Amino acid sequence: MGWAREARASGESAKTPMGAPRVMRSWFSTRVGLYGLNGLHVPGDFERLARETIGKCTAMAGALKAAPARAATVKALDEISDAVCTVVDVAEVCRHTHPNREFVQAAERAYVQLQDYVAALNADAGLYEALRAARRADEADMSSECRRVALTLQEDFERGGIHLEGRARTKFDDALSKSLEFGMEFQRNLVRPEHVNAVELDDDAYRLLPRKLQQCFQRSESTSSWRGVLDASSASTMLRSAQNSDVRRKVFVASNAGPEPNKNVLANLLSARTDVARSLGFQTYANFAMSPLLARTPEAVRAFLLDFSDSLRERAKDERALIQKYAANNHQGDGIISTWDKAYFMSQARGNECEFDSRAISEYFPLEGVIVGIGELLSRVLGLEIQMQDLASGEGWTEDLKKLVVKTRDGEMRGTIYLDLLPRPGKFNHAAHFVIRCSRKLSSTERQHPSVALVCNFAANSRTGRALLTHAEVETLLHEFGHAMHSVLSDTEYQHLSGTRAPMDIVEVPSHLFEHFAWDPDALKLLGKHYLTSEPLPNGMINALRKSKSIFDAIESQQQLVFAMTDLELHNQTSTLSPASIGDLAASIQNEHSLFPVVPGTNWELRFGHFVGYGSTYYSYLYADVLAEDIWKRFFAGDSLAPGAGESLRDKLLRHGGSRDPEILVREVLGSDALYEVGGGFRPRV
Repeated sequence: MGWAREARASGESAKTPMGAPRVMRSWFSTRVGLYGLNGLHVPGDFERLARETIGKCTAMAGALKAAPARAATVKALDEISDAVCTVVDVAEVCRHTHPNREFVQAAERAYVQLQDYVAALNADAGLYEALRAARRADEADMSSECRRVALTLQEDFERGGIHLEGRARTKFDDALSKSLEFGMEFQRNLVRPEHVNAVELDDDAYRLLPRKLQQCFQRSESTSSWRGVLDASSASTMLRSAQNSDVRRKVFVASNAGPEPNKNVLANLLSARTDVARSLGFQTYANFAMSPLLARTPEAVRAFLLDFSDSLRERAKDERALIQKYAANNHQGDGIISTWDKAYFMSQARGNECEFDSRAISEYFPLEGVIVGIGELLSRVLGLEIQMQDLASGEGWTEDLKKLVVKTRDGEMRGTIYLDLLPRPGKFNHAAHFVIRCSRKLSSTERQHPSVALVCNFAANSRTGRALLTHAEVETLLHEFGHAMHSVLSDTEYQHLSGTRAPMDIVEVPSHLFEHFAWDPDALKLLGKHYLTSEPLPNGMINALRKSKSIFDAIESQQQLVFAMTDLELHNQTSTLSPASIGDLAASIQNEHSLFPVVPGTNWELRFGHFVGYGSTYYSYLYADVLAEDIWKRFFAGDSLAPGAGESLRDKLLRHGGSRDPEILVREVLGSDALYEVGGGFRPRV
């Protein structure tokens, strides 16, 4: 359940160990600590902060249950949630980013302890009944945001089965426990050494590999061949660069086959999730997962995906013809492009048709300059002032950390963005937006200012020693800044629905929208300045970049659609699927919605870890991307840096977080015809 787990901010300073002098105790606990959390200075502070938070929240919960039911009950629940996540959210980012193993381990212990406490709060029938009583007694006097918070809190309780009794509760708990265990087992199988497929190459094939890829292989004395275990990144690189088609076939099969145990694990995961949904009165798990989202129903999502598929088909055929042209030039002229050859010939075509040198383009994107350019972009579009500020003593967790303070032009504080952008051992190895503290209203004149951490891994260029970003990395950083703007510009009264705490299929809209700036000529002039001369990115390079974006857009979108449609249909079954029928369903969807058929010996669905995390909602990225595209065309296209466009985005979307019904929000931004009603839900126009 989400009401306590996802809370974000703190109220009081921490207590100190017995025996410390009172003046020292007060100074130490209120001094700014790691991640901006007062009182966090050494690993042992996590245990103390977690213990004190539990004590504080237990007292607050007891007082709430003893008090008369009224609208203040909702505020009290929000404050409990806020207090818990003062520590748990910092523990979450710390365990993914701190270079000191002692801090990581202390953060992990605090995280587990507080998640267990959250589970107890979520199962507290007294809190649930107090909330229900408050809604019955005082809902007419609640603000619209308070009513929405109260509704979502009650739904969160009930999605955790709190209203079930006896045998029904036992059945639900058992199904939920199994679904969690099967999900973890599916993910564990993806990294177990015995389930990682290797590729064997002869000497000739090995010599043709780029030197960086050769490092993935070792000589096998028993077979006189080169054996390599490839992760997703190195496999993708080989599929784009290996000159030998047979090598590409081996790599494709190895990276898309098995693990064999996941056949049964996935079937069991889907079955357990169906049992969870039915225990709560839903026909399928997809119905359960989508009910609080903008789409609302599987029928609406299916209609959206089918229309999206139809819109791609003819363009995808034209793109395939271009791939066939380059295959013919490579003496592969039988008219059929094997699925394993697709990435190679797309790379060949993109390089020749778009005529740009990715290394030369990177010279226009030094990390420091891109950050300055984003600041200028936010100033023009959203009327914000982005100031680099020195970290307080003990606030930072790595030497290269940057701290940005976000203010309006008239000096109003909006929030803090920490930038942790360079790689280091043990650090979270993907790009992410971590919320450290949510915005909320403290009084009629005071707000709690949010803070977030943007985490990326932009390596230094071996030639220059500086972090020169690829264009794809610039797009990634803009994506994360879109999330950050959603957080720092939130004006909600309650932290429960602040910022990115919105339905999944709407929360990605700002981040996808910000990606558009990476392709816009005016924005690129701000973002791209040569690291030696400060000259802006030339028009020729901008035109080549823009062409590279669209050259294979339909084929690449088809692949994402296959993932989304398979995720939907696997979770929307009313009867149990066997392992064989799961494979058949995944294959039929790919063969129907992609121009590149399933390769015998592969079963990509057994390696698609997003089934675990998304569970029928992988569609949300495509859904949000379509909405973002609509917003861009309506407000930004042709004059992307106009201040009025950004103000509409801020006032109609970003400031509301999740505090308004997403259907109403989208229609107010894009017009009443922006959504079509289908099967009790909503889908965007394609």
